[in-house]
Amino acid sequence: MSVFSQELLAATARDEPDMSAEVEVMLAHMPAWAAAADAAGAAPDDMWCSIPARMLNRLNIPLAAGGLAMTATATRRAIVFERVGRICAALPLSLPGPGLSMPPVASLGTPEQKARFFAAFTEADAPVWGAFAITEPWCGSDATSLRTQAVADGDDYIINGEKCFITNGDRAEHVVVFATIAPEKGRFGIRAFLVERSNPGFAVDRCENMLGLRAARLAALRFTDCRVHKTDMLGHTGKRGPLIDAFVGAQSAWDYMRPALAAAINGACLGAMEHAEALLARTQRRQLAGLRGRVQAAQLIALKAAWLHDRGERASAAASMAKAYASSLAMEVARVLSGMLPGEMLCAGSPIEKFCRDAKGFDILEGTGDMQRLMIARRK
Repeated sequence: MSVFSQELLAATARDEPDMSAEVEVMLAHMPAWAAAADAAGAAPDDMWCSIPARMLNRLNIPLAAGGLAMTATATRRAIVFERVGRICAALPLSLPGPGLSMPPVASLGTPEQKARFFAAFTEADAPVWGAFAITEPWCGSDATSLRTQAVADGDDYIINGEKCFITNGDRAEHVVVFATIAPEKGRFGIRAFLVERSNPGFAVDRCENMLGLRAARLAALRFTDCRVHKTDMLGHTGKRGPLIDAFVGAQSAWDYMRPALAAAINGACLGAMEHAEALLARTQRRQLAGLRGRVQAAQLIALKAAWLHDRGERASAAASMAKAYASSLAMEVARVLSGMLPGEMLCAGSPIEKFCRDAKGFDILEGTGDMQRLMIARRK
C-alpha cells in the first residue's frame, strides 16, 4: 500500500470511524467481485448487498451536500481509485452514486436543483445510480455537434435523440442529458437536463457486450418525445432560461473524473506488474524496472491534476495529460507483460489476460487519447 493510501485510511478512521472498517471489508471482497464482474459482464448484485448504501451513494457527492470525507477532494478520489484500480479499474466506475452526473449539477444547477438531486442519493436506503449522457452514435468525440434536441412546449421541453456508451445507463434513476435547444448556435445552444428514468419516452436500448472493462456497463439510451419540465433544465429558475454555456458543465465533469480515472489506470498497471513479478524469475523482473519508473511518473501527473482541481485552478490540460499518459502507458505495459508471460494470455480471466483486454478500453474511456492530446495542444 502506498504512503498516500495509508494516510487516506488514517484520515478516514479519524473523520469517519464508522466507515473505515467497511472500506476494508469492501477492499477484501474486491478480487472476487472483479472476477465475477468480468465473467458476467456486470458487477454482481451481492456487491451492493455487502456494502452499505449510505456509503456507496455518497462517494461522489460534495461534503457540504452530505458526501464522504474519504472522497471529499480530487486528491482523495485519485488515491481511492488507484487502490481499487489495482484490483479492477472497471469496478469504481460501476459503483452507485451520481458518478459523472454530479459535476454538471454542482456547477450549473440552481440551489433547488442541487438539493433535490443530492437528496435522491443521500436519503436513499438502497443503491441509487446516476448517469451522464452526452456521447451520441454520429458525433463520436465531438460532443459539440450532438443532435439530441429539446424543443420548448409550454412549460415543458420535449427531448428526442439517442445517447451511447453511457456508464451505468441501464441502472441509472437520474440522468443528466445534454441536448441542444438551438442547433444553429453550436455549443452555445447546448443545455443540460435532469431526466428521471420514470419519465415517459425514456428507454434503454441495450447494454454493450464489451471485451474489456466489463464491470462498467455501457448502455445505449433513447429519448422519444420525452417530456421534462422547464425547471429540469440545469440553471433554469422557472422564469427564464440560464444565461450560461452548459458545455462548461460537461467540461467540469471531465476535469473532475479524468484525474481519478488516470489513477485507476495507474493502479491497474501496478496490479498487473505485481502479479507478473510474482511469476517471473528475478532476472526477468529487472526488465520491468523502467516501466515501474514510468508508472510512478504517471501517478505524480494524476496527483498534480487532482491537486490543481482541489485548488480551484484550471485543470483541463493537466487532467488530459494524466489520462492520455496513463492510457498509453497501459498499452505499453500490456504489450510487455503479454510478451513475457504468453501462457497467461491463454487463460481467459487471468489477471494479465484481463488487464490486456482492459488496456485498450482505457484509451477510449472518457475521451480518446487523440482527443486528450488535441486538448493539450490547444492549451498554452
